[in-house]
Amino acid sequence: MSSMRQRLLLVVGWIAAAVGSVLVASGAVAVAGGQVLDRPLRPLTAAEVAALPVVQAVSPDIVEPHASGGLEPTTGETTEGSAVDAADSDESVGTGGSTAEDPESRVADPVGPNVPAVVEIASVEGGLASFVISEGRLILLWATPSAGYVAQTRAVTDTSLTIQFSSSLNVWVLEATIDDGAIMIETRTEPLT
Repeated sequence: MSSMRQRLLLVVGWIAAAVGSVLVASGAVAVAGGQVLDRPLRPLTAAEVAALPVVQAVSPDIVEPHASGGLEPTTGETTEGSAVDAADSDESVGTGGSTAEDPESRVADPVGPNVPAVVEIASVEGGLASFVISEGRLILLWATPSAGYVAQTRAVTDTSLTIQFSSSLNVWVLEATIDDGAIMIETRTEPLT
């Protein structure tokens, strides 16, 4: 008789647990505002959408700092890159931004979809640099120094470029030259001067 009583108590306990969970779930639905069982909303008609007020959240001429440094108004249009030739310059390249330049001195992108080019990327401990041959000239696309290094352009001609990555410990030099239509790159370290 005791086994029958235990089974009966077990069944009653399961039923009580099921009723309790249904009560807790319906209480949660009531707290949520009955939105769980609501019918889906009808979609808006085209006339109702056209009648909705439109608010412009942000002014299109926002002045914000750029990743390359400097402030310039952004209008949502694409901006022209700085493909300025670094001839006869000892300015840093890479992470320092650019100096003020004459807007008429800017030239179009030397490497576009219709311009045949040879591209080479060189890597040393001090950083990375990318070179391209476009229309018979050797051009530095970018130079990115490693942490603790500074990139500088040492010498620039139409057929050769020398980039130096210097830190407080050593100097890495990348020298790129044009040889039979290909880019030849030599790397070396130099003592601090």
